[in-house]
Amino acid sequence: MTYVVRYFFDPGSGICLWAKNEATREKFGYPIDHWTLPLPENTKRALQYLVAWFDTSLDWDAPSDSDTYWSDDELQRFRLAARKGLELLRQELPSQLYEFIDETDA
Repeated sequence: MTYVVRYFFDPGSGICLWAKNEATREKFGYPIDHWTLPLPENTKRALQYLVAWFDTSLDWDAPSDSDTYWSDDELQRFRLAARKGLELLRQELPSQLYEFIDETDA
């Protein structure tokens, strides 16, 4: 059995991990709290930082007025950091149990 996990950010959700298959939903639910995964503390904190950082991409005073509140440079910095976050997940959780699907640019 493999836990298939979608990796993407949704402003205000507090989550960057989402169940892709039934086995994953049964074990973790649909939104997956990264704090419950068997990850090192620093990785959990790095993911939390990414979630909080992504929340700043939206103009909360007018959320429907724009796709992103960030400059192109800020968006590129975030995308690079998000890829590093995904790499950490793939390195620290066994690939025979966890499969991560990158949907950050979807």
